[in-house]
Amino acid sequence: MAKASKTELLRSMTGYGRGSCENRYATASVELRSVNGKGLIIKLRMPGDRLELESKVEAVLRRSLDRGSINGSVRVKVLDAGSVELDLDALKRYLSAWREAEKKLGLKEAAPSMSELLALPGAYQGSEESPAVTKAVARIVQDATQQAVEALCAAREQEGARLGREMKRLHKRLVNLLKKVEKRIPTAQKELATRLKERVNQALSKAERPEPIDLARELVLLAERADVQEETARLHIHLERLAEKQDLGGPIGRELEFLVQECHREVTTLGNKSSDSGLSELVVAQKLVLQQMKEQLANVE
Repeated sequence: MAKASKTELLRSMTGYGRGSCENRYATASVELRSVNGKGLIIKLRMPGDRLELESKVEAVLRRSLDRGSINGSVRVKVLDAGSVELDLDALKRYLSAWREAEKKLGLKEAAPSMSELLALPGAYQGSEESPAVTKAVARIVQDATQQAVEALCAAREQEGARLGREMKRLHKRLVNLLKKVEKRIPTAQKELATRLKERVNQALSKAERPEPIDLARELVLLAERADVQEETARLHIHLERLAEKQDLGGPIGRELEFLVQECHREVTTLGNKSSDSGLSELVVAQKLVLQQMKEQLANVE
């Protein structure tokens, strides 16, 4: 007999995760922040000299995430950066341009700090990085990303557990309201039949030439319009499917949203067919619960 698969938890699209890793060449840290989104949107801030690693980081994220807007930050520090040579000629040109700008703008003379000069492009040149260092940096960046995404998923599952409990509460509320609807239907239909009988009698008493066929046709149409058995049956099916899907867990937000939409469709049709005040009140209550479900599902992966 095949072993049953482990049930997954619902996952929120909101969370935070951090990872860090180091080896003898470098250290790397990755931070991930996630909020809800219609699809999977990834925005990464990479070090300027490590842009080639962006696709590798994104690949790690896509293996574990299905939905959400992800903002990530990657930091790298090479422990032995090698020798650095200052370009003194470039620094002199920058300083000369600085002085010239002060004169033209009528500014008071002020000497720039060394940190300000070194921040300018081309102020210094480092030794070329060895392939071993480049490879080691790529490895720890991916390892730190994996740590960060695991922490992010754990945070999203924790929030998802809260969402799951709320969804079960709302689902139970919907089931109870549907039971009340079904309990009310016989009384509503009986009252409708009484009203229809009165209308028919009034129409027959006033008509000079009663048309039984036309009256019968109208009665049939009114009776069909008042029949909501199909809507309640489909509601049962959708609610059962909602419970099954939620128990499966995982990235099922889109499917749950679709089922809630279908429930709303059936409830709306039920309300349109009913002229009974008691049923109308229950329909309003159902729509309120479905709206609350929709709001919760906006943050389910």
